[in-house]
Amino acid sequence: MKYDDKKKKKIMDSKKTILYLRTDYSKEKLIAGGSVSHTLGVIEGFLALGHSVIVASSLMIEQFDAVAVAYVQPLTIPKRWQWLKWKVCCIVSNFFFLVQAYPLLAKNSIDFIYQRYAVLNCTGVLLSRLFKVPLILEYNGSEVWLDTHWSKKKFIKLTWLLRFFEWLNIHYAHQIIVVSQPLEDELVRRGVKKSNIVVNPNGVNTARLDPALLHETRTLMRKKLQIEDSFVFGFIGTFSKWHGITILAAMIPELLKEKPEAHFLLIGDGDLLPFFKEKIQSYIDQKKVTCTGLVLSAQAKDYLSACDAFLSPTQPNDDGTPFFGSPTKLFEYLSMGKPIIASDLDQVAEVVFPALHMKDLNKDIAVDQELGIVVPPKDTQAFVQAARKLIECEDDARVAMGINARNKAINEYDWKSHVERIMARSI
Repeated sequence: MKYDDKKKKKIMDSKKTILYLRTDYSKEKLIAGGSVSHTLGVIEGFLALGHSVIVASSLMIEQFDAVAVAYVQPLTIPKRWQWLKWKVCCIVSNFFFLVQAYPLLAKNSIDFIYQRYAVLNCTGVLLSRLFKVPLILEYNGSEVWLDTHWSKKKFIKLTWLLRFFEWLNIHYAHQIIVVSQPLEDELVRRGVKKSNIVVNPNGVNTARLDPALLHETRTLMRKKLQIEDSFVFGFIGTFSKWHGITILAAMIPELLKEKPEAHFLLIGDGDLLPFFKEKIQSYIDQKKVTCTGLVLSAQAKDYLSACDAFLSPTQPNDDGTPFFGSPTKLFEYLSMGKPIIASDLDQVAEVVFPALHMKDLNKDIAVDQELGIVVPPKDTQAFVQAARKLIECEDDARVAMGINARNKAINEYDWKSHVERIMARSI
């Protein structure tokens, strides 16, 4: 949403105290991934605009030391309850999280609550109703849909309860932030007023992920990984079907047969990592592929700096519904100022726009405003062809694409701009 400078100044001058609420229940620590980047990014955006942030969170407690929030309240459930099944713990957490967050609103003048929606949780709704404080809900996708399509088959799924908690949140939130147009369309179909929804794709900290500041780090990392003379394709993300791991496993052998100077630097972990390693183990042994495993978000930028181009082979939903995600990796790639090869798929293609297409790869690459190459999501050979073309093209073309990518990140997707769009519509 565009807004004029006068409205922007009014937003900047109106300082608020915000309760950032994160209520995902998990026994495991969350140290990396898109949700970590998003949580820290939104908080950093609020702080950059001069607002004060109090955090109540069930996860990421150590990571909040990196941002200048006013106070952090850990949200926990007693150990004697933690033997229960995960979904039951999620339900029980509503009571304990409410009791632990309650004093924050009782003792502070909170202007609004910002909550990242979590499965089977309505703490934000309860606090909003008790204290008559507006609730801004960050909604990244339907947990009902995820449970139906991605979770393992179980005898008792509690789908009706998932649906009830989801309904409670989306109908009692005063404003809902979604990362993509398909999510807005979904919520409108479910009865949410369009005026209460803000479509706001993910973002990136362009100051932290600045290739100019990481030049020395790049040199040291490439030396450490013994890839100084390689053309390095980077990937960061969860090793799952949605992220295109099967495409990566298929394209790597094909490209390395033609271009032995290529190297793949893959950052992350997930269910398909064992499958992936099995498929390309010989290339790992030959030091043509590096799998770092899970790394802290603060360290990921060092690995990204070592790359010459980035890959985002995101896959469409199996049920044919529009892809509703907004992969954080894309915005990090943009900020790092290198060409991107991505799936020609919904928001993925919108972020990597303008881009070259398959028809452009049969001739010398001439770059104007393009910042990467988009290819059909399921076409392994198209990814191979695009990667081969990037290796073969002139250095000037790759540099131009990288500059275009970095400029787009700064102008459109910095976390400060992300939060400005939220505040421009804030209740």
